[in-house]
Amino acid sequence: MERFAGAPRPKLGPVAELQRREVRGWEVLRLSTDTLVADVLPGLGGTIWSLTRRADGAELFWAAPWGLIARGAPPRLGTGQALAADASPGGWQTLFPNGGDSVRVHGVEWGFDGEVRTTFCDWEFTGSSLVMTGRLARAPFEISKIISLRDHELTLGETVRNVGGERVEAIWGSRVSFGGGLIGPDTVIDTAATIVRPDPEYSPSTSYDDLSPWPRGHGTDSMINLRTVPGPDAGQSRMAYLSDFTRPWLRVSRPSQALTVDLEWDGSSWPHVWYALEAGGASGYPWYRNGYFLNLTPCTSWPAHGVPEARRVSDTTVWISPGTARTASATLRVNQLPEI
Repeated sequence: MERFAGAPRPKLGPVAELQRREVRGWEVLRLSTDTLVADVLPGLGGTIWSLTRRADGAELFWAAPWGLIARGAPPRLGTGQALAADASPGGWQTLFPNGGDSVRVHGVEWGFDGEVRTTFCDWEFTGSSLVMTGRLARAPFEISKIISLRDHELTLGETVRNVGGERVEAIWGSRVSFGGGLIGPDTVIDTAATIVRPDPEYSPSTSYDDLSPWPRGHGTDSMINLRTVPGPDAGQSRMAYLSDFTRPWLRVSRPSQALTVDLEWDGSSWPHVWYALEAGGASGYPWYRNGYFLNLTPCTSWPAHGVPEARRVSDTTVWISPGTARTASATLRVNQLPEI
């Protein structure tokens, strides 16, 4: 078992304590309260890799089954999407300046789900929060994050600043990959969204104009209930886009594990949510019909197929002028174990 630096305290308070460790050459920062434990990877864009409930060790996030690729390992060959999947550890990640499919813009490839996920961030601990900053290489942006853990709430604040000399078009999202003890055949998803759009790549014979009210969605060949999660061998892959929220809120609950998570975010910055579920539906790389997770991504834009497609289909990309910044935040609230 890997040990964290610093002696553990017998009783933690509502404000997070910080410990450090190393996994396969990557620095891991652990924030702990008496309720939750969060592991953060500053070398991978400040990804929040793991979130566990302290009382019983229940993991809430999905993690890549192959774990972290060793830092400094020889580079692999492949498409942008394959390389992104190889390098993704799971957890809570920032998508910027691209989202979804790799694209070529400004004379360079913007990879699958953007560059922030692989950007090295410097960090400091203020005594209550992690503050991280990084500079992208393929787009003229600085990213800053503030990650705060207090009692049963994990809050992520983000700022993206254009440090170049020209206006740049982007997609910006915050993807939370739920898994572990939270996702199972009794998991239920509730939300304040009112409109569901299908993705024709996942739902043949549909178009983006085939709207339905939550929780109805288009499956492969019939309508499905997006509120419920099938078992891991259901042979389903879902993709949909939620919008027109009465308030920016989602809840994921699993009664058998006494787990409930509420996600709230800045709806003015991220008015849409990408809903993606994998339950043994995708054959071949990377899941080989063995993937099981739920991704919920508050986002500026849709669909999840890169900047040019979001501009063409929905005109929801954002333009950021030189010297200007955009800021957004999201909060996860996790229930505590019921008293016995």
